Amino acid sequence: MPAEKNTTDLLKLILNLLIIGLLIIITYRVIEAFLFGFFWAVMVVIATWPLMIKIQQKLFNKRWLSLLIMALILALVCIIPFILIISSVAQNGHHLIEWAKSLSHQELPKLDWLNNIPAFGPELHQKWLNLIQTDGSDLVSSIQPYIGTMIGWLLEQVTNIGIFIFHAGVMIIFSLLLFLKGESITKYVYLLANRLSKQYGTTTVTLAGQSIRAVALGVVVTAITLALIGGLSFLLTEMPLPGVLTLILFICCVAQIGPVIVMLGCIFWQFWAGNTIAGIVLIVVAIILTTLDSVMRAYLIKKGADLPFLLILFGVIGGLLGFGIMGLFIGPVVLALTYKIIQTWVDEQS
Repeated sequence: MPAEKNTTDLLKLILNLLIIGLLIIITYRVIEAFLFGFFWAVMVVIATWPLMIKIQQKLFNKRWLSLLIMALILALVCIIPFILIISSVAQNGHHLIEWAKSLSHQELPKLDWLNNIPAFGPELHQKWLNLIQTDGSDLVSSIQPYIGTMIGWLLEQVTNIGIFIFHAGVMIIFSLLLFLKGESITKYVYLLANRLSKQYGTTTVTLAGQSIRAVALGVVVTAITLALIGGLSFLLTEMPLPGVLTLILFICCVAQIGPVIVMLGCIFWQFWAGNTIAGIVLIVVAIILTTLDSVMRAYLIKKGADLPFLLILFGVIGGLLGFGIMGLFIGPVVLALTYKIIQTWVDEQS
């Protein structure tokens, strides 16, 4: 009898585990489409909670009014730029494709302005002239197919804008819900963290919030600022596809590549087209952006969290490489928690 009872209990346990596992899998499949938007909303709410509270205080402590303002801000920040980019591509994309197709029939400019560069300018100009006289057309012909392929790929990605708008809409809805019940949700998260670890629970949640806010301030705000300045310079110098270039500049700044690569390409374009003044303007803007990228990012990260700057920086880069766009916040949070736990353990030992 005891053996039969044990067998029956084991079968019940296995059956219960299978049912629980099946429910978890089905639940995940049901909510999978909304997970990205939800985690995006969590990051946004943590980063912008102080802003929402300030707006609420200005609006006679009416939470629903502040929610309307935050919804409008999120919609403007997340959706409208991409709509402008699509419009820019639709209006100018065919011109860019025609330009790429006609590259092999164009005569390369002599770039006489290279002679004005001290020291190595004349030598560089002579090498350029030799390239034109020998196989410059072959060089253009060799890169022309790649340019066409790249432009075609970029145009194909426009079809993915619907997916982005869906995630952005989900993010805005979840953000409003989290803003609405923010205090009670925060209390529940702290209680859950304390149940899991009384020693590190509260510290872990606090560090996670500080790390997310530091990344939002130091990385995202800096990238937005640089992209706005760069976008204005693209409009001022009449660069083609300014919306697309602004988006690429923003992505490079978020990925910690910096604005240099995008600006160098634009500078080369202007000098290639013979627009010397526009090229000089972009050089000045590039210097300003590079300086801001270093100074502003470090200052805002330090303001957002009392953590080493390099820790946040490596967390951002490693998180992006390992987890994609959400890794922008996951990486710094994990490194910050590991750093604080090790620091606490060492302090206790000493």
